[in-house]
Amino acid sequence: MRKKGRKLRCFVYLSTQAEEKTVEEKEKKQLRYIREYAKAHNIEIVKVYRRGILGQYEVNRHFNALLVKLHNGEAEGILLANMGTVSTDEIDAYCKVGKVHAAGGQIVTVDEGNLDLKIKMAG
Repeated sequence: MRKKGRKLRCFVYLSTQAEEKTVEEKEKKQLRYIREYAKAHNIEIVKVYRRGILGQYEVNRHFNALLVKLHNGEAEGILLANMGTVSTDEIDAYCKVGKVHAAGGQIVTVDEGNLDLKIKMAG
C-alpha cells in the first residue's frame, strides 16, 4: 500500500487493435487518455510499453515480463486504458489481475479504476 500523497509508480502498456498504418496514431491517443488519468489520480508513469501490431501471444509475453519487473520493484503497478486491451476474455482478465497482485503490484485501468480481487488467502 502506498502512503497518502505519494505517487503510485506504474508501467503503462499501450495496446490497440489497428492496421499497421494507423496503430501509431491510435497509440498516441491512448497514451494521451492514460496520461490525463495518471495526472488526475497521482500516478507516476515509469515507462511506456507498446503492443504495436503484435498478436496476443506477444502481449502475453510482454505482460509476463512486466510481472517480473513488478516483482523486482521497478514499479508498483501497471496502468492500462482498460483490461480488454490486454485480455482475450473475462477469465484471462481475472488471471492477469491475480498475477499482478501475486507479483506485489496493482493494476489500474482508466475505464475500470483500481482492480482488486479482494481475496484473502489462508496462511
